[in-house]
Amino acid sequence: MRLVCAVLVCAFLTGCTGGTSGDGDGDGSAPPRRGTAATTAPSTSAPAAAPSPSEGCGKAAADGRRTFGGRSYLLKLPAGHGRAPAPLIVDLHGLHSTAFQQALYGRVANAGAARGFIVVEPGSAPGREGWKLPGMPGGSADVAYIGELLDHLESTLCVDRSREYATGFSNGAGLAMALVCGLRGRLAGVGAVAGSNLARPCAEARPTRILAFHGTADRIVPYGGGEPFGGDRTRVPAWMRPADGAFGLPSVTSLAGGWARALGCGKGERSRPASRIVRLSHPGCEGGARVELYTVDGGGHTWPGSFPLGGAGVTTTEIDATKIMLDAFTAAR
Repeated sequence: MRLVCAVLVCAFLTGCTGGTSGDGDGDGSAPPRRGTAATTAPSTSAPAAAPSPSEGCGKAAADGRRTFGGRSYLLKLPAGHGRAPAPLIVDLHGLHSTAFQQALYGRVANAGAARGFIVVEPGSAPGREGWKLPGMPGGSADVAYIGELLDHLESTLCVDRSREYATGFSNGAGLAMALVCGLRGRLAGVGAVAGSNLARPCAEARPTRILAFHGTADRIVPYGGGEPFGGDRTRVPAWMRPADGAFGLPSVTSLAGGWARALGCGKGERSRPASRIVRLSHPGCEGGARVELYTVDGGGHTWPGSFPLGGAGVTTTEIDATKIMLDAFTAAR
């Protein structure tokens, strides 16, 4: 699905995804390195844990496009970077999209940097225009790459290693979710928009704050489960087709429950923060984590709070997924 965003005067390629659900256990080799801040429930009364500075503290750095491992990434630094270890967000684009387009659509880079986060938007492997997920042939490759990219960023930037996060849209949301298990507890939190059901929980999931956003009228990654793209398998790239041939996805709500069980959370609590928004929150998870699902009634394959995309369905402005994620990640300090 290719659109032209006249407001931004750029070609915008939507983050549609045709991936399938995987086993979510990945095989990224990065060891868990989070501190107390990553496993403590966000609370204004809880004492702040000391940051875990990376080896890149003290080194000069600047915004811009960089390369690592044969791929490019965009880097956005907060004001005064280097004065103290800063939390870091890896923001992942959707299928047939780019890091630049994701920065425009999700707005995580500018909003995150304004609130003190280092934001990194990597591009997928050249010629692929998307991310491999567990369950696809070679599905551990991108999980491993993100782990290696984090190592590189820690060595070149002043990062608080206890507060590393991932966000993503569609296919990128699927990879963000796969990192929870694939990086073995390295991430403190994940925010997934329109793609949380593309990766499965694992039995050994470690405490991680999870926020998911999904529209009930999403025709690309169906909220209720089933085949992506309305069953049109010709829209699924050959490299993305599941190794076992099973194209069906589980429902978003069943995956939220699966993550809650894997993380030892309590019973889900429903609320309606806006007229078309239902929030299902699972508090009391192990290590103080929490699982939250924001369901957009009638919402399409879109990022809540962003600009509308023609043909992608309704984009709600009742909530802003970017703000909600940043609020949650900020509260973890």
